[in-house]
Amino acid sequence: MSIEISNITKSFDSFKALSNIDLKINTGELVALLGPSGSGKTTLLRIIAGLETSDQGSIIFDGEDNTGKSTQDRKVGFVFQHYALFKHMTVFENIAFGLKVRPSKLRPGKEAIEKKVHELLALVKMEELAKRYPAQLSGGQRQRIALARALAVEPKVLLLDEPFGALDAKVRKDLRRWLRKLHDEYPITSVFVTHDQEEALDVADRIVILNQGKIEQIGTPEEVYDNPANPFVYNFLGNVNLFHGRVHNGKIELGSLKLDAPEHTETADRNVVSYIRPHDMEISLEAGENGFIAANIIFIRAVGPIVNLEMKRIDTGEYIEAEISKEIYKKLMLKEKQTVYVKPKDFRVFIPEDYII
Repeated sequence: MSIEISNITKSFDSFKALSNIDLKINTGELVALLGPSGSGKTTLLRIIAGLETSDQGSIIFDGEDNTGKSTQDRKVGFVFQHYALFKHMTVFENIAFGLKVRPSKLRPGKEAIEKKVHELLALVKMEELAKRYPAQLSGGQRQRIALARALAVEPKVLLLDEPFGALDAKVRKDLRRWLRKLHDEYPITSVFVTHDQEEALDVADRIVILNQGKIEQIGTPEEVYDNPANPFVYNFLGNVNLFHGRVHNGKIELGSLKLDAPEHTETADRNVVSYIRPHDMEISLEAGENGFIAANIIFIRAVGPIVNLEMKRIDTGEYIEAEISKEIYKKLMLKEKQTVYVKPKDFRVFIPEDYII
């Protein structure tokens, strides 16, 4: 089931939650709507579900206009952050609920319902918990039951709103892996909302990054992380160092550091900002001939295979973060308060709209 979102706009009084959203989701895709609070991701999900009406635009499922249809008629499954399970019903009864309340003409028989529920319990690996009540389950188990209940009615589209947001970090990671595996085994067009970058990068086939009601970038996890479309995306997806400087005819000056910027060979003298990931910072004990920026180490976190360094530039006082391997850290014998020299191995240059020549 493909989903085509065309020119969707939504306002709440004077607040514009969504502005002219266009998006095509392919059949069987698992797409993440990612963005900060207030970016419009949950509003868009609710409009797809029919839980919210848009001010303009259309929602098309497989070429059929669903804009004016109810949630029930759209045949979508919805999984909420806080499970929304019926406390007085067993796990079995919760999953069967959507089938039992169907109109009599569409309602399966008792044996068919039992068979379907047991199939779903096996799918979510919870066959032995059929007779338990929600209060007797862990958060991760409850979320899996909520997902099984959504799948019971065989929806055309599965929508998940912050599905793992109420769970602790370890359980979230386990469930992300489980959801990805489940989606591979039970292919259904799925859209999930999250503000967790790691979650989106881990699970989604494609990521839609929203900000202030507009789409900033659409792409695979690799595309949006390695080739951010703009400074917002670069900042939002993980830690980043900002270096202010000037660019002229393919050369960028970042204080005492001069680097090649071949994508700006025809750019006149302008102020720019270079964005550099912490893992793209090279650390040396000597300044070298190619130019490094001197900085003092103010904090070291050496837990696990990656060592995180926080440094302060000697020339400007700005802070720099770097990530290096434990092997390099031990080889350099780094210590706090030590002076080191840093240089970007990779970077991206953006020209601010309000630059001053």
